[in-house]
Amino acid sequence: FYSLGGSDWTVDCDFLSALHVCDWFGIDKNYFMGVTDCNEDLKVSTIIIHWNNMRGTLPDEVQFLTSLENFTLVGGPLHGTIPDGIGNLVNLKNINFMENRLSGTVPESLSKLINLEQVTFSINGNMTGDLDFLCPLENMINMSADCGGADLKVTCSCCDSCCAATEHECCVVKPLPWADIGVCVPTL
Repeated sequence: FYSLGGSDWTVDCDFLSALHVCDWFGIDKNYFMGVTDCNEDLKVSTIIIHWNNMRGTLPDEVQFLTSLENFTLVGGPLHGTIPDGIGNLVNLKNINFMENRLSGTVPESLSKLINLEQVTFSINGNMTGDLDFLCPLENMINMSADCGGADLKVTCSCCDSCCAATEHECCVVKPLPWADIGVCVPTL
């Protein structure tokens, strides 16, 4: 909460309130945000925060959310790197950090996350490196990163869509049921 500028959020999601952690959510424009799901043990399994005036960096403590399955922080502008400890979140299925200002390389510890199905790192602009270490993950359905455009900083041979962060445009590079190969879609 603090490292993501929570005191300035548009919707505070009742974070750090006296409510049970599973009740830390809010509604903005008919979308639920915050802790939007918990498992049967009442441990946080889904965090979704989008376009909520987030700013700051992802804290190392995120590694202690070991029941987390879905993690979405879209439209920060979050900056800094993705903490290596995110690789300890063995139940994680979906990561969406789209449209932030994250930088550095994606930690290779994510290759331990055998349940990963969807990864979205696109429209960040300052991320670098090769994401091919995620290609062997058997459950991966969809991956998107800034692996397109003239200012190429990320390589990814198995991404379903490659985005050009500076142009805010993504191109489908693998055939999907709803799109032809090579279709480019503006993101903003």
